[in-house]
This record gives sequence, structure tokens and C-alpha cells, in this order.
Amino acid sequence: MGIMIHRKFWPLILLIFCLHCLPAEAVTLKIATLAPVGSPWVQSLRRLSAEWDRISQGRVHLKIYPGGIAGEEADMIRKMRIGQLDGAALTQMGVGLLDSAILALSTPFLIQEEGELDHVMERTKPYFESRLADKGYRLLAFTKAGWVHFFGREPLIFPEDLKRLKLGVAAGDADFVETWRRAGFNAFSLPFGDLLVGLQTGMIDAFYAPPVVAATFQWFGPAHHMSALPIAPVVGAVVVTSEFIERIPSDLREPLLATFTALEAELNAQMRALEEEALAVMQEQGLEIHSIPAEAAKQWRRIGDQGILVVLGRMIPEESYRLIVDLVSEYNQ
Repeated sequence: MGIMIHRKFWPLILLIFCLHCLPAEAVTLKIATLAPVGSPWVQSLRRLSAEWDRISQGRVHLKIYPGGIAGEEADMIRKMRIGQLDGAALTQMGVGLLDSAILALSTPFLIQEEGELDHVMERTKPYFESRLADKGYRLLAFTKAGWVHFFGREPLIFPEDLKRLKLGVAAGDADFVETWRRAGFNAFSLPFGDLLVGLQTGMIDAFYAPPVVAATFQWFGPAHHMSALPIAPVVGAVVVTSEFIERIPSDLREPLLATFTALEAELNAQMRALEEEALAVMQEQGLEIHSIPAEAAKQWRRIGDQGILVVLGRMIPEESYRLIVDLVSEYNQ
């Protein structure tokens, strides 16, 4: 015999049924980056955001804060820790604030060409993923960002040429400035967004950056001499909090997170072409690229060898440095 429900309860039952059928409130996840609007990184992130809207049918939205709107990378990380941001697309300097092991990739003149870099990045990604996971973060994309070169108001052929100038170092870690100074360079720390003003006002005379970054931020204008000798590779990473993952509905988690794998592959495939394009554009606007003779290159590498001794065990864990040294040797066997 069925249960009879008094008609006075029908409105309540109908209300409960309707509430159950309402679509869940959309989830918005926030990611910040220093990269400016129009840069390859922001364009790729915005395409990824549109893909999230399509895949989730509007249930999960990825909001991008470009151009340093959320502050310097240290500010972004602080906001991630207190829940104001869910993630950030960071340079390795930014990731290094979470785990300094990744800074070993920037050891001057250790990784010297693309094949070595590909080999090292492929082998070390699980290592960095594990270290960040222990700290409550997820590494969603691990990308190339070009090769660091010196740029200056004057040609920078020998180390002595740079020692005569004021070297601007993007803010991030005071130890880096101290390392440059201990090597005899006149180094100053400036917020990332103030480097151009520093060059225009004469506060600094030189900087180091990948060509794509120098072109994107127009830093090369006042400092139109570039050293052809690459110092080290630069990598980028999209890092999110563990809570970021938990906020994605379980049925959407796999397809949405897979888009970051596609982003990683896209940016890594494009980087060589982007760098060549940036160099061509800057040369059209007056950039001069100076080749470095063998004797000068030897002097630069000697300074790099001295510098790693200063930071090893303090800024860079010896374990991560030895791992990368071994992987470079493995590639070249």
C-alpha cells in the first residue's frame, strides 16, 4: 500500500525538487602572471580559459590576471597562501620562492643548448612536481621561456665591460644581488615593472633576460647592445594550490587539467620561433648583437663557476644541482 502525502506538503516537496534541479553555482579560479597582455603566455592562458568554459559548459571559469595586476611574483605567492589567488604562471625565480631547487636550472653555462635543456626538463619534471606537492602545490605546466643574455647601453664583450655599468636585477631574492656584487659587479635590485624606468632614467645601464622578455617589455630600447653568448635557460611554470584541484568538480577534473599539458607542449614548441622573431624585431629597431670571442667566453664561464660555489647549499640545494649536472653528462655521453 503506497504512502499518502497530504496535499499541504506538496509545495515544500516541489520547492525541494526545484532546488535540486538548479545548476550548481559556477566556480571561478584565479591565476596571475607578470606577462603582459598580448604576450604569448597570456594569449595561451586566455585560449586555455576559453577551453575551460567550453569543456565545463560554464561550470568552471579560469580568470587570468596579466601584466603584474596582482603584484610581483612574491606578492602572487603570498596571495596564493592566503587564498586570494588559486595559482600563478611564474618564472623560475618565482617558483624558486616556493622551492629553490628549480634555480639549479639557471646555473650559468651549465645547460648550453636546446637538446640538453629538453633532456633535463623531461627528466626533472617529476622531481620538481614531487617537491612542490610536499609543500601543498601542483605543477601543472613546465615550459621553456628562452635563453638569458646580457643587454647594455654599451657592448658587453668581457666581464670588465659589465663591471663598469650598473646592472639591474629583477627583484626576487636579495641573495642574487649579493652574489653579483661579490663577483665584482655593480648590481641593483628593482621591481620587475620598474626595470624600463630604471633604464630610461639612468638608474641602471644593463640587465639580463631572454630576448622574448626584453622585446615584450621594450627593455632593449635604452640598452640596445646584446651579448650573443647565452648565459642560461629560463623556464616558466604554472603552479596552483592543492585547493585549486579540489575546487574543480570531480567529473571535470581530468579534462580540464589536461589542457595544461597541451599548453605546456604548445609553448615549448613555439619558444624557438618566438625567440627568433623577437630578435629580428629588435634588430629592426636598432638592437646590436655582439659575438663573444673564445677568450671572453672563458672569462664569463670562470665567473659562473665561482658564482655557483657562493650559492650552492644556500640558495640552491646541492642535491638538485648534482642531479642536473648528472643529466647534462648523461645527455652528452
